[in-house]
Amino acid sequence: MSTRVLRFGDPHVNFHLLVDGTDLTLVDAGLPSHLPLLEAGLERIGRRLDDLRAVLVTHGHLDHLGLAGPLTQRTGAEVWVHAEDAPLLADPLRGNAKSPTEGNVLRYALRRPSALRTPVHFARRGMLRTRPVRAPRTFRGGEQLDVPGRPFAVHAPGHTPGSAVFLLPGGAAAFTGDALVTADTVGGRSGPSLVCRAFTRDSAQALRSLEAMADLDADTVHPGHGEPWPGGLADAARRALAAGQV
Repeated sequence: MSTRVLRFGDPHVNFHLLVDGTDLTLVDAGLPSHLPLLEAGLERIGRRLDDLRAVLVTHGHLDHLGLAGPLTQRTGAEVWVHAEDAPLLADPLRGNAKSPTEGNVLRYALRRPSALRTPVHFARRGMLRTRPVRAPRTFRGGEQLDVPGRPFAVHAPGHTPGSAVFLLPGGAAAFTGDALVTADTVGGRSGPSLVCRAFTRDSAQALRSLEAMADLDADTVHPGHGEPWPGGLADAARRALAAGQV
C-alpha cells in the first residue's frame, strides 16, 4: 500500500500528513492555530488525532513546531528531529539566540515592505505560543525512520544546523522543510530557492546541501513554503543552486 500525502497549512507555511494505512505521521507541525485545520482534514479522511504515531520536524524554527508539543501531549506521538536541532525544540522562543542567522529581516523590509507580511502572519497565528519539546527522538541522517511511511532522513544543514529532508521509499516524494523552498516571501522570490539570509544560519553550507540534494531522486518536492514542485528533487535543487542566495 502506497503512502498518501496530504498538505495542510496556509499560504505562508506548509506541513504534511503521511497516511500509511490506519497510522499517520506528520511532517512538520505548522503554527499553534493550525490545529482546527488538521482536525478537520483528519475528519474528512475518516481519521482521528489518536491515529497519529509520529511528528517529524525538518528543523527547529517556530513556524514548523507549533503543534508538536500539544500533539505529543494529547496523542503520545513521538517527535523526531535531527540531533543538532534538538536544543531548538527544548527552548523554541530563544531559537535565534541559539542559532543566529546571517541577516536581518529589516534589511529586506526596507527594500520591500511586503517582506514583513509573513513574520506578522506567523505572530498572529500564535507563533510565540509555541511550546517546548524537551525529549524528542533524534536521528543523525542516512537512516530509515521506524514511523508510518518509513521515510529516509537526510541531513541537509545550512538553514539550521540540523535541517533535514525526508524521502519516501521508492522516490515518490521529498519533504524539504526550509532546506529548499518554492516561495520566499521575505526574500521576494518564487520557484526553487534557499530561504533568505534573514532566516539562514550558514548560506555556504546550505548551498552544499543543495548540491547533495541534486544527486537524490524524488518525483515531487513538498517544501515548507510554497507550492509542491512536480519536476523532481534533483531539478529543484539545481534550480535553487542557480538562483543562489539573497
